[in-house]
Amino acid sequence: MQKTVAILLAALVLTLSGCAKSPQQVRLSPNITVDSYVSNQPTVYLTITDNRPSKSLGTRGGVYRGTNDITLSKDLTSTLRPVATAALNEMGVIVDDPSPKPIKLELIVEKLEYKVNENQTLPIEVSLHTKISAIADSDGKQQATQYQSSKLHKFFTAPNAEDNATIINEIVSETLTRLFNDPKLVSLLR
Repeated sequence: MQKTVAILLAALVLTLSGCAKSPQQVRLSPNITVDSYVSNQPTVYLTITDNRPSKSLGTRGGVYRGTNDITLSKDLTSTLRPVATAALNEMGVIVDDPSPKPIKLELIVEKLEYKVNENQTLPIEVSLHTKISAIADSDGKQQATQYQSSKLHKFFTAPNAEDNATIINEIVSETLTRLFNDPKLVSLLR
């Protein structure tokens, strides 16, 4: 009897310790695939703005959800700037060089959200949402477009920092790839 109680207590302790999750910092390094090329090599003045209401992407859930935030390891705008510049360069666009009439392109990150379904036991459901706006202005012709993505991932154990980095980079990459391959944006750049 005592052996059974000891085993049950050990199982309970392991179960409860699984509910205590530490905060995580995720390294954002999205990969943008560009399918278009702009042959006239326009100059673009690029700005990136982080308009998210919080620097936290969300929490990992569990008992201590108030203290287990997921955040980015580096500032979002300084992380996205070289990635966006590389994508534009791959498209044949010159970024931030002096020009009498540069095209202005502002990327505004409005949402990068991580939510754990608290009503689900197993599998653990993690939903991700992104929303990025692009405002382009070429000689008074302005275009504003929003790009959104949502994904649901299921895990049988709480995702570690590497798993979270993978799924977060995946959704940001997908959203930015759609943005830079949008025919309207490519047309405006031409």
